[in-house]
Amino acid sequence: MKLTRLSSSIRGALLLSAGLGLSGCLSGSGDSSTPPQSAVCNSAENAVQVNEMCIQTVTVASPAKAAQTPGTPGVLVTNPKLTTHLGADADLNQARYTRYALADQTSLQPDAILVAVPGTLGGAHNYFRLAENLMADAQAAGMVLEVWAFERRSVLLQDTVGLNIAEEEKDPLIAVNFLFGDELDLPLSAELDRRAVFYDQADVPFMANWTPQVFSQDIDVVVELARDAARNGNVFLGGHSAGTGFVARYAATDFNLSGTGAPEPGYAKLRGLVLFEGQGGSLRATAPTPAELDAVEAAADGGLYAAVQSGAVSAYINAPGLGPRQLVSSEVLGMQMAFEETINGEQAVLQQTFGPDRNGKGNSVYQQVAGYNDRPFPVTAGAALATFQDDDNQATPQFYHLSMGALGALNADGLVEWLDNDQPMPASALTDNGPAPTSLLSPQLFWGVEAEPVNMARLTPSLFVGDTNYSDWYYPSTGLLIGNNATVGGASLGLDTSALSLPVALGGRGRSDIVNQTQAQQIDVPVIGFGGTNGLTPVPGIWRGFANAIAPCAALSCDGTARMLTGAADLSAFPTFGGAAGGFEVYMSEGYSHNDVLAADDDATNNVIDPLLAFIERNAE
Repeated sequence: MKLTRLSSSIRGALLLSAGLGLSGCLSGSGDSSTPPQSAVCNSAENAVQVNEMCIQTVTVASPAKAAQTPGTPGVLVTNPKLTTHLGADADLNQARYTRYALADQTSLQPDAILVAVPGTLGGAHNYFRLAENLMADAQAAGMVLEVWAFERRSVLLQDTVGLNIAEEEKDPLIAVNFLFGDELDLPLSAELDRRAVFYDQADVPFMANWTPQVFSQDIDVVVELARDAARNGNVFLGGHSAGTGFVARYAATDFNLSGTGAPEPGYAKLRGLVLFEGQGGSLRATAPTPAELDAVEAAADGGLYAAVQSGAVSAYINAPGLGPRQLVSSEVLGMQMAFEETINGEQAVLQQTFGPDRNGKGNSVYQQVAGYNDRPFPVTAGAALATFQDDDNQATPQFYHLSMGALGALNADGLVEWLDNDQPMPASALTDNGPAPTSLLSPQLFWGVEAEPVNMARLTPSLFVGDTNYSDWYYPSTGLLIGNNATVGGASLGLDTSALSLPVALGGRGRSDIVNQTQAQQIDVPVIGFGGTNGLTPVPGIWRGFANAIAPCAALSCDGTARMLTGAADLSAFPTFGGAAGGFEVYMSEGYSHNDVLAADDDATNNVIDPLLAFIERNAE
């Protein structure tokens, strides 16, 4: 069954009451049920109003001019894919963020801003639901709060021009044609000028030079903009999963790269650090050897770039089922669910056939595009998405999991539906993983009764809306290994890189140009961590390394209490942290998988929103 063009009545309106509401710049709906429109939001560049939230994506120049990167002086752009997509004057030395603000507060100065870094393969809209819930609660408490989701410069490689047209036309078929029309042997849609550009590893070897310090400098651009915008410079920096590593490295970085004069530590620009489902970082147990430092220098001085250019090492993550062509699927399915006004409408557009069989297989995205796996039965768009990303799919890496319901029954159209979390759940979805472990050496760390806190209908806009999306298609994994991995990046130096970074006269090698994390042991701002007991940080003891690495808390909210009260030197799963008084708090949400701490509904199971808001209120000056 091929999806036909959406009817004009459906294309002209989007469901609001079921949580799929998109309004303002996107829908232009004048329906009385539409949330009040913000003139400020509607007039802003690259802005869209979704329910009560205004979303705006901003790209600004970064001082980090990475070697061999388009936009760096002396670099000529000759790759035909790059010139087709971005032009001969392409500049990838850019910092980018997506601003979330309540539509009726967009003209008000925020009392505080949370700058938030996504994790592995994550895009800005990983923070869509957290922002929506957190800002609403802040408003109820009399506070103006914004969330600015940082995006790695790798998202600039995402060719979304046809997806934006599909969104404007409210037609997921245009997205399919743009992305996969060649594989499906389809004529180019009238609305399009060309097909999507996808980059292979050999197209982007310059990503090897996108090191941790490059991203710290990119983040610093956004932090400084946020400090200018927020009252009294009240900026907090958060990260999810691998994003907590970006946070810790930023806080530990001295942004005075000259080697002389007073340090300019990242942590001093912040009111606090927020670690979602990630430990941040830790100190190395022993000093790096001269050979290890040599190896880091060799990797940074062209060795890693040469390895990527030769094909010996990948430029970006391209794990099975998680390459750029697969990650974009959530955007297509998100459009289908939104424009059909339900998560269980027609057959998933990725599973539908477009004309007769080809190559002995059905002419669908699932069967014709490399890297996809078809479902063993016909499914709706909701079931197509969830059978890949739900936490019960053990074939999908845990870092991609969401807990968002359960597989439903066959409907009258012969399609298997998905049960959203506001429907009765089968017992199989609520597995009891047993009691909490006592040690980090326990054979099983996850514990508690699994929850299903993510509502797919409410999550749907985050998959596609506006000038950003849910995934980082070209996650720059290799360059991030400089100084963080012995096999590829020379060595793992830990959070303190003084042995490499400090001037020679002070015992280092004077390579602050590679990395300058000399401030780790001076970090004195409050820290709060959030984990899910069915996620990657299922017990508080995982944060022990970061708590031990940093200085005592010096914020006004702290009273001299230590970061850790018990368990600092052991492997207990539940050590005692100093709490608010000591500037180190950890909160667990029972049954939550890895991404639930960001995407969950604000309900009784959610142990993130209330403690986070209290942390921000307590530490904002």
